[in-house]
Amino acid sequence: MNAEAAQALMAGWLSGATAGLAVTALVLVTASRTPALATRLPFQGRLGILGIVAANAMVFGLSLIGLLLGTAYHETSAEAGGGRFPLAVAAVIVGLVALYGFVRGFRRGEAPVVLGGLALSALAFAVMLPWLAGIEA
Repeated sequence: MNAEAAQALMAGWLSGATAGLAVTALVLVTASRTPALATRLPFQGRLGILGIVAANAMVFGLSLIGLLLGTAYHETSAEAGGGRFPLAVAAVIVGLVALYGFVRGFRRGEAPVVLGGLALSALAFAVMLPWLAGIEA
């Protein structure tokens, strides 16, 4: 493995872990401030336990996505200078927002969490990942 590939993978992993922690914080703050949402949770009185489970799941899942996107960034940056990668990530995020709006509708209780999580993921993967992967050693 060459240095550029390792740097792109590390950038993807760090971006995914950062997005996972940020989305977990968003979910927990929203769950603690929204009584209607908190009553639907399986651990109604224990947001600390829910936070541990959510943080592990979000960080693990988004880190895996980050590793895949880091690999994709390395492959696309070798061909076209990496300029299309942020646009592709943004297009996928916009597609996910449209899919969410079509399937679930923009419900008052959950829409800020879902849209905020997608926005945080877009910032992490479209901005932070290329920046970290492009830092000269």
